[in-house]
Amino acid sequence: MRADLTFGRAKDLRPAFTTAGASENAAWFIRAMIFSGELGPGDRLPPGRDLAARLGISIVTLRVALKSLEAAGYIVTNRGAHGGSSVSDRETLGRCWGAWVHDRAEEVDEICELRDALEVRIAGLAAERRSAQDLEAIESANTLLVETGASVLHWNVAFHDALARAAHNGHLERAMVEVRGELFLPVDAFLRQHRVEELAAAHGAVLDAVRQQDAEAAAASMRAHLAETQAVIKLTLEETGHA
Repeated sequence: MRADLTFGRAKDLRPAFTTAGASENAAWFIRAMIFSGELGPGDRLPPGRDLAARLGISIVTLRVALKSLEAAGYIVTNRGAHGGSSVSDRETLGRCWGAWVHDRAEEVDEICELRDALEVRIAGLAAERRSAQDLEAIESANTLLVETGASVLHWNVAFHDALARAAHNGHLERAMVEVRGELFLPVDAFLRQHRVEELAAAHGAVLDAVRQQDAEAAAASMRAHLAETQAVIKLTLEETGHA
């Protein structure tokens, strides 16, 4: 499967090529899509020239970024006329988790705290500000798993994105996408600790509160949902010996 050129909500998150080099920022951007679930195992990246244009960099700079991602294990690249780059398989991404957590374990709590602050506020604002169209979009996102067979992570991302749009605060939405790109949890660990039914129930509680335009209940439900996710992250850290 080839990834949509818009990368979902990532289209609003273009790296600022400032302190880090352009290739490092490009690698961060693509890696963030993998971390967030917008690019899943086996998904193909867009053709090089299209991706370079999207990131505002040269094809040469993009190749440097892709080589670094390939060396780290996040992607595989096939050469030749029908070649291209695609996201690695789940097992390989699980090994990438081990390397990532070795470098970033001390930051996980801070990242989770920021995510909590952002998404709890987004849920409350979505309940207050949502339009009928926004509500329809949230409900549609919440049925992706059943109606289209989307992956659990794609479904989860779509639901949170729809909520963020309903909050009608572009800065909060952008910040949510950015922090999501900093938090990596292997899909196998996610599904091992969370049954799909439990995730659906958590989404349903938030959705019910938004439907009733109850900002306080929406915020509380989102806080509980994020606490469950953070518990999975903590357990995964313990299992890898990095707690």
